[in-house]
Amino acid sequence: MPKQLSKEQIIDKLRDDEQYYGDFGRQFISNSDIKTLLSNIEQFGQKVVENENLAKGKYFHQLLLEPDKAKDFPICDVKVRSKEYKEFLAENNLDFALKTSEAKEVELMVEWFMEKDNKKTIGIKEYLFDLGAKYEEPMVRELYEGINFKGKADVISRGMIIDIKTSSDVYKFAKNAPFFGYHTQAYIYNALFEMPMVFFVIGKERKQYGTISGDYYDVGIFNVSPEFIDRGREAVEHALVHYQDYFSKNAKKSIDEIVLKATL
Repeated sequence: MPKQLSKEQIIDKLRDDEQYYGDFGRQFISNSDIKTLLSNIEQFGQKVVENENLAKGKYFHQLLLEPDKAKDFPICDVKVRSKEYKEFLAENNLDFALKTSEAKEVELMVEWFMEKDNKKTIGIKEYLFDLGAKYEEPMVRELYEGINFKGKADVISRGMIIDIKTSSDVYKFAKNAPFFGYHTQAYIYNALFEMPMVFFVIGKERKQYGTISGDYYDVGIFNVSPEFIDRGREAVEHALVHYQDYFSKNAKKSIDEIVLKATL
């Protein structure tokens, strides 16, 4: 931990996204770092490049949980990403921005989610909008000797960490969760916050019911088992071997020596 700041001061500073994702926050290991250390070691430390999926996910979160912040979300009123779009990025110092049509897709998802009589989401909303719920809550902790981790919970409610995901296929979420690093996220967040974790997942595709009128999005609630967390712990510890080998103070290897080797 930075010696000049208390843990409480660090956590308070990390509430600001610019600090969390900027130079200050990068001194702590995140789940994204773990995923990189497992799959593409040379890219460790690189800034995450914004794209459509990331931007839509961020906009969805803000509209749902922090609507006041969503009012300032950068949206470019263009049909294609041409000269006008590039000028918009330059003027606003951005790497990426949603087009109006893309933002509208997200807004329709949130409108459907928030419908008063929506039977698919009524139970979820009780947790998300509980009077004691906290949003975008950061935490830091030394999970391994000399290695400090960070995490930011979407929602903390009723003694649980709630992580909200959007998915192209909710029915494959459980199968694909390790590929996207959700097992390591579950382990890290469980250790950071010392609370159980649950994933609330919303499908991205608007669908029509087959036998009744109306449209909907798939919704999934995925609790986290001890076995899933154990798989995440094993993966994190494997990633930290790479961290110690290439990036720690006692590193004995160089990333410019890495060569992928496999048998086909």
